[in-house]
Amino acid sequence: MPLHPARAFLAGLSASLIVPGTSLAQDIPFADSDLIALSDGAMLATGYIDGLLGPLTPDLLSIVSRSDENTWTRADVEASNSVATWPNVMAVVQDGSVAIVSEPFAQPDEKALEFSEIEQGSTLSLVDLSDSTAPVVRQTVTTSSAPAAIDIHPSGELVAVTFPFNGEIGLYPFDDGQLGEPTMQPLGLEGVSNTFVPEIKWHPSGDFAAITLGGANQVVFYRYADGILEPWGEPITTAPLPGRGQWTKDGAYFLTTVINITGDLAQLSYGQNTSLLTVIAFDDDDEPNSPPRRANDRSTTYESAPVQHAVVASVPSGMGYVENFAVSPDERYVVGLNMVASWLPRDDPGHTDYSELTLLTLDPETGLAEYRSTTRMPGVVLPQGIVFDREGRHIAVTSYQDVDGGPGHLALWAFDPESSTPFISVGEPIGMPRGVHFLQRVDQ
Repeated sequence: MPLHPARAFLAGLSASLIVPGTSLAQDIPFADSDLIALSDGAMLATGYIDGLLGPLTPDLLSIVSRSDENTWTRADVEASNSVATWPNVMAVVQDGSVAIVSEPFAQPDEKALEFSEIEQGSTLSLVDLSDSTAPVVRQTVTTSSAPAAIDIHPSGELVAVTFPFNGEIGLYPFDDGQLGEPTMQPLGLEGVSNTFVPEIKWHPSGDFAAITLGGANQVVFYRYADGILEPWGEPITTAPLPGRGQWTKDGAYFLTTVINITGDLAQLSYGQNTSLLTVIAFDDDDEPNSPPRRANDRSTTYESAPVQHAVVASVPSGMGYVENFAVSPDERYVVGLNMVASWLPRDDPGHTDYSELTLLTLDPETGLAEYRSTTRMPGVVLPQGIVFDREGRHIAVTSYQDVDGGPGHLALWAFDPESSTPFISVGEPIGMPRGVHFLQRVDQ
């Protein structure tokens, strides 16, 4: 489907969220920020089970902004994307002026009825966000296979893209708002039976990167030097299905959500798995720092590996499917976004009419994480997008659709970690297209 800009302001988005108080930044959710969202116009939440598509509508990138009257407005542009992967298919440059969107699965034929009829994707779209009232697609890049995860190097001059079905990484030069010709490279790993790579994240220094291998149950670290990524240390083994990940600001730890299941989702009901948040201590020093021999080592010689990453925490983050999480600005809290079984058909005995927020504490010094509480979100279906506001006092969450398969919405929650009820719903939901599944904050 050709991509073209489509400015759209919806009258139904005028729900005001005025909260008493004197400080706009403190009291009003996302007071000085825009929210960038993606919507998949083909899939229904239940498509993960029955494979059926809904009435076809365009895939969209949306900018959700506050007007001068403190009401929400939305501007859309067509940008092909897909919910049928992990929630990491868009990246925004540091100044918020450009978004890069990947297309893991292509646009379906207008007569398509099932997900199996959709081809793998082959496009990256660059969207100009500089005018929040009229986003415009400035460049489309054809890829050799289906792209998925995207991350922008801290220098702003390089974009990493995973090609999960091929087990490859593409490194694209990025200059003057345009992508250049990529350097394609294999993962460079030996003895890995499944090279499906759903995630890549640059280390804050720009000298390293992390990937997750969803089918091999591993997190792998790389050093970036001379224009290529080379494995750095041994892979870390996780529970089944590691997915989205995030570095702490100092690069000392890498956090990843792990679904912790194997097999066909259609054969599983809610209650069959507990997702995990796994925290890995990253070793950026290749000098051996262990004694030459350990007391329990029975061999005649022992030689310490120069790079030693380690799992420091693996904490249950919800009974169900936690595909995404958000870290508070002070890095003391992690919120797991649990879709529970809201995506199952309503007549399925395992269906839930709610999703959940799982609050975990995080020690930014040691990486240790602990479970704190769970909050139900009634009427939130298949949530996959979550983000804190700049002050860390609110979160926004996507609801893929309503309970009857109609339009989705954004739900806003106030956050008070000292309260016995740390999350409280605030304001009216912000109307969104059916299929909203990704969310990122851009500060003004």
